[in-house]
Amino acid sequence: MPMLHPHPSGSTDRVTPGAVRVESESHVSITLFDDRSQLQQVVREYDTELADGSGFTVTPDGVIVTATSVVQSDRDARIYAANRVFAEYFKVKIPADFERHTISDPDLNIRLQACYPPRTQNSTCNATVTTTVTAYPYLQPPLPQGLKAEILHTGDSPVAPAVLKVDPSGKEGLPTVPLGTVLGTSVESIDFMTLATPPSAKAPPKLDTAHFEPAGSRSFKKEDQPKVDKLIAAGHSQGAAVIDDYKSEVVGLLAGGGELPPTVTPVEEIRTALVAAGVTPRRGPVDVVFESALASYHNKLYGASIPVLQSVLSKRQDHAVAIEYLRIAQSKAGTAEDAAKKKPSPSPVAKQSGGVSAWVWITGGIVLVAAGVAIAVPVLLKRRRGGGDGNGGERSLDNAAMVTSWPAQTEVFRGAIGSHPSIPHQPPSDMSPPLGQAQLGQPMPVQVGQLGAQKFCTQCGMRLGHAHRFCGFCGHAADMP
Repeated sequence: MPMLHPHPSGSTDRVTPGAVRVESESHVSITLFDDRSQLQQVVREYDTELADGSGFTVTPDGVIVTATSVVQSDRDARIYAANRVFAEYFKVKIPADFERHTISDPDLNIRLQACYPPRTQNSTCNATVTTTVTAYPYLQPPLPQGLKAEILHTGDSPVAPAVLKVDPSGKEGLPTVPLGTVLGTSVESIDFMTLATPPSAKAPPKLDTAHFEPAGSRSFKKEDQPKVDKLIAAGHSQGAAVIDDYKSEVVGLLAGGGELPPTVTPVEEIRTALVAAGVTPRRGPVDVVFESALASYHNKLYGASIPVLQSVLSKRQDHAVAIEYLRIAQSKAGTAEDAAKKKPSPSPVAKQSGGVSAWVWITGGIVLVAAGVAIAVPVLLKRRRGGGDGNGGERSLDNAAMVTSWPAQTEVFRGAIGSHPSIPHQPPSDMSPPLGQAQLGQPMPVQVGQLGAQKFCTQCGMRLGHAHRFCGFCGHAADMP
């Protein structure tokens, strides 16, 4: 089946270095009150996972964007803690989950219901919840403990963008993604960048391609819908970057699940959330150098990409994508796969000439043009000087010699009568030769030092050698003595 749109090679490489796994958990401190015989207080501490998902870095100093559902779960950790403390203390079977339950014992059931939030004057439990958010940037080696994140902004709905902040742990900052300006009507082919686990070289970001139909609509093609539903059901796609496959920039985030259908929150809302958090998205020096390396790497100029990738690692030695590409470039540099080592294909001119350089043909053409000019100029001069004498008759052989511009020497030619300088001859005063025509006995140009013996072609006026039977320029037969 032919491709209806481009899927550029390496189109997501600008984005993947900025991938982040986001996990949130709650620490609950709960106190259960039992006043049946005497007042007792049972204190327990629990940690519970709330949500996890994906995200991406938008500034080198550690600002991360994800979905609000990842850091502000609809699951209430106080319910989880109430189920656990009640089951442990009263020795009853209650699932350790986030659902409200009932038990068969009426008295204990009343106490259990009073243990669930919200807290009232008759509550039998008091709980305090502290939520912790941890971010795992795509680095190599990975950060086992991740980076603790501060919540700067959350949205009014689970699919709205949330803005986090971590310490980038590096003077040059974290790799970032190129953030688009608008999810335009031309966006059709997209990629979802998800992380099911904390990323590493063995667990890089996963990329799934889908298509909008119509373009820019945020509605998926019918054949892509099951794939998107499956991603949402897996849970870790919440907050995943939506990448424009053509421009290689983030144009939204994926959210939804549960009662909410898969939703693409557009980049315009991401930028609004960043403004609310007082953040301006920007790229860092690590990103600039890395994108320069990508230009050589994806053109298969592996040798040229090596020093640039090394420069990336000098700024951020745990840049996971640069590490992998440097390894590949070093293994392919100088081999047949390196484009710099491949011989350029010969030009059509070289193929037709059997390997002779095109410059030879160009030079030959110039010589032929020059020769043509050298022939054409005397012919034109002859035509200008042509025609009959004053009475319209033919010129005599003695008057057929002409002035030629090649070779460029001063020439004097004398006709048959009065050709010797010792025999002066003056034409009659009433006979003026036509313009450009030598009168009988009038001095004519000829090479200095030669007298009368020099012959000229009667057709084109070019000088002839003594033994020439034909003119070398026009081919006219020379008059034999």
